[in-house]
Amino acid sequence: MKKKLGLISAFSTILILTACGSHDNSSTSKNENEKQEAVSETETKTNESQTSFTEKNDSNSSADDNTESTNGILNPYIKESTKGQTEVVYNNSKPNIDIDFDGFKFKVSQYQVVHVKNAEDEPYSFKGEKEGYVITLKTSINNQSGTKAYFNNPALQGKDEYDTTQPDVSLLEEKDNVKPKKSGTPSNPAYYEKGETKTGFIQYELSNDEYKALVNEKTKLVLSNAAKDSMMREHLGEKQIIDFPLSGGSANKQQTDSEFYEDQINKKNIAEKTMLDQQENINKMKTENKIDLTLAGIQFTQLDPTESYKRSFTGFDNEDIVAATIKMNVKNEQPGSLPIDQFSAFLDTDKTHYLNQDSLERDSGSVESGKTGQKYLVFLLKKSEYEQNKNFTLRIRHIQGNDTDALKDQEISFSIKR
Repeated sequence: MKKKLGLISAFSTILILTACGSHDNSSTSKNENEKQEAVSETETKTNESQTSFTEKNDSNSSADDNTESTNGILNPYIKESTKGQTEVVYNNSKPNIDIDFDGFKFKVSQYQVVHVKNAEDEPYSFKGEKEGYVITLKTSINNQSGTKAYFNNPALQGKDEYDTTQPDVSLLEEKDNVKPKKSGTPSNPAYYEKGETKTGFIQYELSNDEYKALVNEKTKLVLSNAAKDSMMREHLGEKQIIDFPLSGGSANKQQTDSEFYEDQINKKNIAEKTMLDQQENINKMKTENKIDLTLAGIQFTQLDPTESYKRSFTGFDNEDIVAATIKMNVKNEQPGSLPIDQFSAFLDTDKTHYLNQDSLERDSGSVESGKTGQKYLVFLLKKSEYEQNKNFTLRIRHIQGNDTDALKDQEISFSIKR
């Protein structure tokens, strides 16, 4: 299944994710499905950056590089059902996937890729072919959230978030299928009862061509949040995107990515990064309205957008693109929880100011009172602008709290030198 999102012009009346904006008149609003950044151009500097990123328009390692390969197949029903020859080509016995969605617990203790050859046309074939691959996850679910919980099994992401594969149950015995005990309908979906547990398999079935297109990508497992209601509005935890290599080569690629801050550029495979400059352990802290903001570090990386996203980056005049990703620690000393998904921030030079790119950013979720969370702010620059400037000022103008600006209209700024 491929998900398509619309592309909005970077300079329409209401701007989405534009990199330029006014210093003194910006506001943030949020509806149920997407975030939009509205910027009023009431004041400008000498020059405003017109680079931006918008959501995508509608428009050589082998599988033999396996680790800890095993002769044992997790799900013997694959062979029984296809009547073909089966071979494990990749096995991960320690995937370290253990997610707690506010008490709703999802764990993958092992997964493997099985190559099937000479499958019989009846009862099963891989889209009409006798050869294909099955990815099997040994999974356990434990609903300790204290309430009923709705949960959709994860999707497998390929080259980017628009290339996803949903689970398939064709080669699963009913007893091994990971789903709630009670059956549901489209109008009344099934849910996990309070305290309900389930252990079994989640599987993805791929044709030979589909697997070959996927195996060397930086594949991900996409876990949507659990929820208390069937409309998935009352969240239990937040969406997780987890590295999920399907070959040794893919694992090596993902390991290389671990040096970079975990913004959405990495998580969604939007672009390949090359490190230009980084500063760790800056640890400058400022406080406003019982919120401690600490500038922990900054990375400047050159981006090479993947094919699906090349047209999403606009205004760079055929120059290379540089991303400034800033790691912020946010400690909440206010009495209630603090959402940190919506910041209004600027990265300024003497001549240009850049607005943070909301859709490229990532955070650790709402921060409870007395706790600390992380926020990764992202700004986009032309390569020439990066090279010409050594001094920057980070200005945080607004943090959208539960009902109002958590900073009470007070600005926090940090000086950054590279």
